[in-house]
Amino acid sequence: MTSKTNPTTGPLTDETESWKRTLSILAGLRQIAQEMRDEAEQIETAHPNQMIKPGYGERAEIVAILNKTYAFISTDIRRVARSSGLTMPEELK
Repeated sequence: MTSKTNPTTGPLTDETESWKRTLSILAGLRQIAQEMRDEAEQIETAHPNQMIKPGYGERAEIVAILNKTYAFISTDIRRVARSSGLTMPEELK
């Protein structure tokens, strides 16, 4: 594959770099979900007596989507790791 920044043919990254990028994506999904959960908790604390809390529902939906995405992707990535002899960090399992 060629690109504007790398005119040579062949892979742009080696296996190690690709694996690091993949783990970074997983870690990012998990981190963003946690940040959204924290924001939802802050909203809940700020509006304890309101049935409809501004911004809470949207954050809860996004967290659910991120959690489903993480579960779906991580299953396949763990399979690839096992078959390729790659190591998944304990915190991403």
